[in-house]
Amino acid sequence: MRIQTIHTGNFMLDGGAMFGTVPKSIWNRINPADEQNMCNWAMRCLLIEDGDRLILIDNGMGEKQSDKFFGYYYLNGIHSLQKSLNDAGVDFNDITDVVLTHLHFDHCGGSVKWNTMKDGYQLTFPNAKYWVHPTHWEHAINPNPREKASFLTENMLPIQEMGHLHFIGEDLKISENISGILAQGHTESMYCPKINVNGETLVFMADMIPSTGHIKPN
Repeated sequence: MRIQTIHTGNFMLDGGAMFGTVPKSIWNRINPADEQNMCNWAMRCLLIEDGDRLILIDNGMGEKQSDKFFGYYYLNGIHSLQKSLNDAGVDFNDITDVVLTHLHFDHCGGSVKWNTMKDGYQLTFPNAKYWVHPTHWEHAINPNPREKASFLTENMLPIQEMGHLHFIGEDLKISENISGILAQGHTESMYCPKINVNGETLVFMADMIPSTGHIKPN
């Protein structure tokens, strides 16, 4: 098994929204804010080579939204999903499985892209099965008012319409080496993959721990 991070880009969000009741005097030391109180965040995914399967966990924000939409989030940096995969020697067509921890646009937006005519959508990973937990899927397509803006139908429904949507089973396993846990709070039933590699366990926490600044030092 081989595991590597895939950096899909950076964006900016208000530091107060990200750290909640934690005083700015504390979080600003680790995640310094600009004059508009915005902090810079990386969108990182995992690429796992597990036997004959090439599994991508999450895929960032994608590139199909409008300039106005992207302007809200101040995208920055040199990284992109395609560049980082290509740097790893991987083509979109090589991916066999896409595991989506949850369906907020900054985690699943790269699942779907414009077709060549830009008059419809196609799957970014045409040979892949797309895995989502069924409880979270139902939550995403019938969202509550607080989360509605984070669930974009163009990121989700084409996967189902094109027959590539697969629901994670009750055992929460993706492969012999990848299982998972369900986390509540950030959203309903977020799937956090547990990866067994070389006798150790790696857990991809997604937005349960969005940065090192959210971990209390020993």
